[in-house]
Amino acid sequence: MDNGLPQNSVKDIVKDKYGFIWLSMEGRVMRYDGSNFTEYKNFKLKNLSFGDFYGNIQNDSIVVFNTSEKKNLLISHRQPEVVSAPNTSEPGGSLKGKIYKMLVKNNITVRYTSHYINSYFIRLQAGSYYFEDNSIVYVDKKSKKKNILMTGFSNERLKRLFVHGENVFIADPVNHKILHLYKGSLFYIKAPAIYNDQDTKVYWQQITGQVFMISQGKIYKSRFLKGELKPTYLLEYKEIDKEISGAMYYDEFSNKLYIGSSINGLKILKLSDFFVSTKNLPYQDEVCYAAIPFGNSSVLTQEGIRYFNNRSERIYAAPQSYDKRYIFQDNSGNLVYRENNSIHRRYKDRNFTKYDSISFKGKEIDGLYKSGGLYMASVLDKKLFYLYIFDNDNFRKVQKIIPCKDNIDVVFRFNSDLLYLGGSDGIYVFSFGQNKIIKQIGKKLPVKQIIKTKDGKIWFTTYNRGIYLLQDHKVIRIPSDKNDFLANAHYILEDKKENLWISSDNGLFRVNKNTLLQYLKSPKGAVTYYRYTKDSGFLNNEFNGSAEPCAHILEDGQFVFPSMEGFVFFDPQKARCFYPGSNDVYMERAKVRGQLIRLKDKLFLPAGSKSADVYIDIPYYSDLDNIYLQARLAGDEESIWTDIKSDKIFRITNAAPGDYHILIRFLSSENGRFVYKSLPVEIAAYFYQTTIFKVLLVGIIILLVVIMVQIRTNFLRLKNKVLTNTLVNKDKELQETSNKLKHESDYQKKLIESISHDITTPVKFIALLSQELYHSEDTKTQKKYFDSIYKTSEQLYKFTLSLKEYTELYKQDNSAEEEYVIYDLIETKRLLFEEIAARQNTFIYNFCDHHVKAHINKNILLAIFHNIIDNAVKNTSDGEIIISATSTESHIEISIADTGSGMSDEQREYYSGLFKKHEHEHLTFKNYGLGLHMVVQLMMKIKSRMTFHKNTPQGTIIKLFIKI
Repeated sequence: MDNGLPQNSVKDIVKDKYGFIWLSMEGRVMRYDGSNFTEYKNFKLKNLSFGDFYGNIQNDSIVVFNTSEKKNLLISHRQPEVVSAPNTSEPGGSLKGKIYKMLVKNNITVRYTSHYINSYFIRLQAGSYYFEDNSIVYVDKKSKKKNILMTGFSNERLKRLFVHGENVFIADPVNHKILHLYKGSLFYIKAPAIYNDQDTKVYWQQITGQVFMISQGKIYKSRFLKGELKPTYLLEYKEIDKEISGAMYYDEFSNKLYIGSSINGLKILKLSDFFVSTKNLPYQDEVCYAAIPFGNSSVLTQEGIRYFNNRSERIYAAPQSYDKRYIFQDNSGNLVYRENNSIHRRYKDRNFTKYDSISFKGKEIDGLYKSGGLYMASVLDKKLFYLYIFDNDNFRKVQKIIPCKDNIDVVFRFNSDLLYLGGSDGIYVFSFGQNKIIKQIGKKLPVKQIIKTKDGKIWFTTYNRGIYLLQDHKVIRIPSDKNDFLANAHYILEDKKENLWISSDNGLFRVNKNTLLQYLKSPKGAVTYYRYTKDSGFLNNEFNGSAEPCAHILEDGQFVFPSMEGFVFFDPQKARCFYPGSNDVYMERAKVRGQLIRLKDKLFLPAGSKSADVYIDIPYYSDLDNIYLQARLAGDEESIWTDIKSDKIFRITNAAPGDYHILIRFLSSENGRFVYKSLPVEIAAYFYQTTIFKVLLVGIIILLVVIMVQIRTNFLRLKNKVLTNTLVNKDKELQETSNKLKHESDYQKKLIESISHDITTPVKFIALLSQELYHSEDTKTQKKYFDSIYKTSEQLYKFTLSLKEYTELYKQDNSAEEEYVIYDLIETKRLLFEEIAARQNTFIYNFCDHHVKAHINKNILLAIFHNIIDNAVKNTSDGEIIISATSTESHIEISIADTGSGMSDEQREYYSGLFKKHEHEHLTFKNYGLGLHMVVQLMMKIKSRMTFHKNTPQGTIIKLFIKI
């Protein structure tokens, strides 16, 4: 929703005595501190339809009306709580049986009806006014005396009711008078026309005492001073009539107007101390650079536009210019500026409508300057820079030419003899007496502007290098702001209170000159700048400074700075800085382990809590950077001052158990001194983190060291005996290792034989087919042979691609990263041997379950399946080979059954017996062929087993039990 609110309907607005803004909404109230909204809801009330605020702000008692509820919401000590509702049904001793409604606010949303409300009343300090039975009745608070002040009064007139203190006013547009009620007296007074205008809308809120008059989108604040009603213009907000705005509050301290709407949420309107003047011409930009003061309250540009603080006007016709950087007036008041590489002069006595121009053939006019009575131009001639000094304001007569090594961006006459020439390589000092450049100041500094303040001190700004002070022809760097925006400062103006106003690429800054100079003498603490931005009323944060001149002090005291969107006007004596009060900081909330807790005088973190979020509640409604709000955890050596962001949360992270203090500092005034606040923090420790535990631990360690020394001594005594036994054992181990290496070498040899064995069958088959193909002359038979050769070759090629993995099976992990289907692996080998088996009139069937999956190394299983199917194909003719697979929770069972010649009983018993040996026993293989021996080794590697059975009527069934 708008403004970060949970809904768009705002019922009422009030500011408490601590400076927080409260919003009444449907089902909740919101607290606003200038940056964040804090929501309060889930109250133990039957009806959460909150309405208007009433009560006493100074007594810290703000109550929220709650429709048809015996309990209300009380806001006190910055916290809402449910309390019993006051008795408002029988005020002032009125008769029972009537329905009363207390008036605490008046606006365009209020409806006055006599259908169900018998009496409306206003309760003031001296007494109460009742509007009932078409009459106005006053009841004195002390005497309880009832007095009828007026009859024939219609409740419709209450739409124009408002109150100032003890004074009740009801406008009478028909008779152009104001009905005034004061302590039981009735009389009529006159008032400005806006009060009796039929189109004027009235807003009044009793708890704040504020009254607003709204006419045609213009908002006025009403005051009653010395017996007279006086409206003060605030601002214009044309949308107010469309938004059904029923809540309004003007905060004089922050100079902001808060408008709550029933449909568009909360609007916060800033009443600016700054004025931006634009030309508002179609198809023309608003970028402003150089201008001259014109009159006592305006400036004039070369385009003929005269800018006041609230409007602009054209005083002579001129085309839009894109070269707006240089302008001044000559001795006769004529305008002099650069345009299209020439010097233009518009004549004052012809109202600036007539002009002439001067140019220098073959040369480029880079800039125009007027300083100390001198008229000058920087000229570029074949990549060489020159400064032309004219004979007074006769631009056709060049009196002196000064050659320069670098470009010239600014010229400043220091005195009658010295002329400062600022450019990309510092400031060159030219002496008229010696007729030469005698010194270079601030070498390699790109100088933008040179400024002289009232005390005679010389300052200069640079391009992205900051601000400098010239002192005894030496440069002193001025500390920048916290965000280093002043690295690209433009110009400096000094006001009557010796404040320096500095324009930049990102905002307008203010700092006291004496504070700055004192820091340069004794650099302690930090220089604090106050920054004005778009939130202060600018249209754009970027000011312009590469112009001459680029700032003005007008006769009426206004300062003027050019920006990317118009000229910014302001009175430095009226432009305010906003700071919180020295006591306006509260640390009452924290989030620990995800739970929001309320703090009193201390933050306690239970053992094991290394972090916490502490909320810094400070009602401040301007740029938080201007008060330099910072925090640190005192007591933690690694803690440093941390800038608090807009969420206003200080985070404690990874703090060791102990006692600390959260220190907060901020600026509360313009003097630059910090105000400090603190909150004690206790982080509880586990027993193992306490000092007692550490002492015990040290004692235990010492004891352990003593024990270890004793154990070490005993160990050394036994070491000689152990070494003797070790030598004997090592001899035995070496012998065993030698035997194992021999067996391993034999196995590697047999492994190579097995690979050759596995390839032999398909290769032999291809050779046989090729021979038969050679002797066959039948085309169909040849095609059949070619097809068989192709299929077998393709499967053999795929098999050879995996030979590298095949030879490294014992080095690979047993498990695979991805799960795969057993059926697919079997199908790969079936396709390899399909043609070979077909030649022997044998068929291979893959009846494996498609849902059986495994994580076993795929290469290991492929080698196992290859050897078993290969043996089955070799030993089966005119038969079939059936492969099936099922799974249980613990293993996958794969059965490979053939109807071939089968294995002998001795062979089945031998191979089955291999799986009964213990892991540490060395396997001894009989000369039954290496293929199945390798299968046995691989099955043991993956911690699985296999069994051998006789098939009926003939053949062999081999069952693999693969552990999942």
